[in-house]
Amino acid sequence: MGAPSLSVLQRSGDEEKYPDAVYLLEGPSSCSMGIRSAHRPGFELVIVWRIQIDEDGKVFPKLDLLTKVPQRALELDKNRAIEAAPLSFRTLLGVLGIEAALESLIKSLCAEENN
Repeated sequence: MGAPSLSVLQRSGDEEKYPDAVYLLEGPSSCSMGIRSAHRPGFELVIVWRIQIDEDGKVFPKLDLLTKVPQRALELDKNRAIEAAPLSFRTLLGVLGIEAALESLIKSLCAEENN
């Protein structure tokens, strides 16, 4: 079965709350959204989602985090936090749920902008 777009972003209103940071890569029916910070040029997080539906009709959303960072940031990341970000995001999803995990991610990236 195909993967219809999941508009978690529209339901949570993150694009409206954070218009300078959050955007849908392909418009309202997008299966991915970008999160960027004006204080960290070149640093961007991309959330990609798919929906899987089993034979019984159960819906399973799958979200993945991709990072886009300058090469220099990767070189300076001695703790490998950027490399660990996708797995850490999956853990956050399990603990907080989809909407709260997205909100937390956006707030952490945009913290300097809101202070």
